[in-house]
Amino acid sequence: MRNTFKLGDFLSEYDELREPTKRDKIIRDEDYKKAWLGVLDTKTIEALETLKRRKIIGELGWIISTGKEADVFYARAPNGDELAVKIYRIHTSGFRNIDIYVMGDRRFSRARSPLKAKWSWARREFKNLKRAKRVGVNVPTPISVYRNIVVMEFIGENGIPARLLKDIDDLINPQKTFEILMNDIKKLYRNAKIVHADLSPFNILYHRGIPYIIDMAQGVDISHVYALKFLYRDIRNLRAFFLAYIDDIPNEEQLFYEITGLEPNDLIKNI
Repeated sequence: MRNTFKLGDFLSEYDELREPTKRDKIIRDEDYKKAWLGVLDTKTIEALETLKRRKIIGELGWIISTGKEADVFYARAPNGDELAVKIYRIHTSGFRNIDIYVMGDRRFSRARSPLKAKWSWARREFKNLKRAKRVGVNVPTPISVYRNIVVMEFIGENGIPARLLKDIDDLINPQKTFEILMNDIKKLYRNAKIVHADLSPFNILYHRGIPYIIDMAQGVDISHVYALKFLYRDIRNLRAFFLAYIDDIPNEEQLFYEITGLEPNDLIKNI
């Protein structure tokens, strides 16, 4: 008999999966149940079953983060490897404010259904992760994409996800962390030919001294009409965070020039 994912089983067996710790990013009680009910619709469960049959996912565990458009679940592969499974909500997500990022992307024409647009958004994230990983940027390794689900490397240990950079109070070497991020932004722009377009301490995981860039779906090609504006904003966001740690830090214009070789004009800086 085929194994199936059953929402009721997941909810009732959640507490048996492990003993939670204080550092866990878990949605609890009613909020936890709402997250499950919001993301695990029939089509998503069918997609999870397909990924299980393909031996991409072995067991789906608990929710480790939740956002406006998607939730991320902890999972294990059949061989026991830890995974992060990002599921874009089909029915409960407004999926707003993406038009500026998908300009020129025919996968998101107004004639397409909202359902297929979300499948395309998942593929977009997977593709951007692959491009970033290929040029040596610190991102979770992309493993598979199917419909509205992206399976990727889990950043963390033993089911405990790495903390977001914004939540790190004990940043050991901020100068090194800043340099790694600026170098990764440069690799994205010069080698992968993309701009993250929404980079901030809210979508960078910090694990064992390495910052990992996440949430790549809105990333745009450098040919995008607003690519340079988005890049300048990414730089500004990170610089603002690190000003609390680093005294002598270049200004946005200098950092922008180091990455692009261009002087930012007022149109680029006016975000």
